[in-house]
Amino acid sequence: MDKRRNSKGGQRSRRGILLDDDDDARGDSQNFWGPCRTLHDYFIDLSGKRASVRAEALSTILKALTLNIEQKFVELNFVTLVYQCLHFIKKGSPTEMKQAAHIIGLLSMITTTVEKVHEAYEDVLTALSQGGLKPKLKTLEILGCLTVVTFFGASNSDETESVMKLLWDLINPGTDSSIERKDSPAVLTAMISAWSFLLSTIDGWRLSHKNWQGAITYFSNIIDSDDEELCAAACEALALVFESNCLEKFSSATKDSNKELKDNIIKQLRSRLSETGNERISSQDPRTGFNSASAALDFLEDRKCANTHVTIGGQKLILSTWSQKVQLKFLKHFLRNDGFVKHMMVGLMILNSSLFMLLTFLFHEQENENFHNVFDFHPKRRNDWGNVLYVPEREEVTILLFRPMVARHNDCSLLPSLTRDKQLAKKKTMSPNSHLSKARTQLLKKQRDLSLKEREFDCFDY
Repeated sequence: MDKRRNSKGGQRSRRGILLDDDDDARGDSQNFWGPCRTLHDYFIDLSGKRASVRAEALSTILKALTLNIEQKFVELNFVTLVYQCLHFIKKGSPTEMKQAAHIIGLLSMITTTVEKVHEAYEDVLTALSQGGLKPKLKTLEILGCLTVVTFFGASNSDETESVMKLLWDLINPGTDSSIERKDSPAVLTAMISAWSFLLSTIDGWRLSHKNWQGAITYFSNIIDSDDEELCAAACEALALVFESNCLEKFSSATKDSNKELKDNIIKQLRSRLSETGNERISSQDPRTGFNSASAALDFLEDRKCANTHVTIGGQKLILSTWSQKVQLKFLKHFLRNDGFVKHMMVGLMILNSSLFMLLTFLFHEQENENFHNVFDFHPKRRNDWGNVLYVPEREEVTILLFRPMVARHNDCSLLPSLTRDKQLAKKKTMSPNSHLSKARTQLLKKQRDLSLKEREFDCFDY
C-alpha cells in the first residue's frame, strides 16, 4: 500500500513538474514570439495572487498614465481601477499602497467625466477618514492622492474645505491635543503644500470664519525654520492668505494688529534673506522658476504678484497670481517634470498636414484638457521643420494620365492580366464541354422537338 501511495504521489509530482515546465516553456515562447502586452493585460494582472505580478502591473500602469494620456483606457476602467487601488491602500504592502495612491490621483487628472471623479473623491475621503487609515495620510503618496482627487473631484468649496480641515488638524493639532509633533520636516512640508494647493481653488469670501483662526501666526513661526523647503511652503501659504483679502478669517486680531503682524512677517523675511553663509536660500525653485521667500516679500511689500513664466515644450506659461504658482509647483511635483510636460503638451507633433491627419485618424491624438483648463494653457501645434504654424484645411492634387488606344482581341494569350478565376469562369461558360453548354444544347433540342410536333398538329387540322 505504501509503495502504491508513493508511486501515485510520484506520478502526481511528476505531472506537476511537467505542467510547470510546460507553463515556463509557454511563457518563454510568448515572450520571444508573442505580441507585446497591453495595458488591459496588466489591468487583469492586478487581481493576481502573486505579489510580483501585482507589483509589475501597478508599476506599468503607473508609468503609462504618467508619461502617456491613456484616455480610452481610463474611461473604460476608471471605477474598477479606483476600487482595486483602494483595496491596495487598505490591505496592500507599502509599495503597493504608494503606487495605488498615485494611480488614483492620475486617474482623477485624466478623466473628463465629472460624475466619475466626484465618486472617486467621495470614496477616497471616506476610506482615509476612517480611524484605521487616518495615520496613512502622513504618507506622501496618499497625501498627494487625496489632494489631487479633491482638486479635480470636489464639486463645491464646502467639500474642498472639509479636506483642508482634515489636513489642518494634522498640521496644527492645537495646544489642547495630546498628539506630539513627531513628523519630519518633509512630511510637514508636504501637508502645508497640500493645504495651500487646495486653498488656491477657493475664493476668500467662501471660507469659513472658524476653521482657520491662528493660521497666520502658525505659518509666521515656521519662517524661522532651518529647513529651506519648509520655510518656502510657509511663505507660499502666507502669500495665498494675504492674496485672499480675508485676513479676518485667518486671524482673530483687529486690522491694526493684522498690520503689525504683516510688518513682523516682512521683517522676518528680510532677516531670512539677508542671512550669510547659506546661498541656497536665495536660489530659485526649478519647478516654478522663482524663490518663494523673495517673491513673498515682494508681494507683501507691494501687494502685487510679479509675473513669472515657465517654459514648457518651447512655449511660455505665464503665472500672474500666487494661486497659479502654487498649483504649478504642486502638480509638477506630483507628476515629475517629464510627466507634467507630457500632460501639458499635445500628444503628437506634426510633421506635415497629411501625416498629421493620418496619425490623428489612426491614434486619436490625446491631450489632457483638464490641465489646459486649470492654467488656461493651449499648446500650439508646431511643424518639426520650423516654427511655421501652417495646417492647411484642404489639399488638392491634379494628375494627368495618358491612355493610348490598344486593339483588343478575344485571344486569351494576348491578355496576360487575366486572373485564374476569370479564366476558369470562361471555361465554365464558353467551353462546348462545359455543363452550361450541354444544358443549353439540351434545351434547344427540346425546343426543336416541340416546334416539330406543333407543325404536325397543324397538318392534321387541314
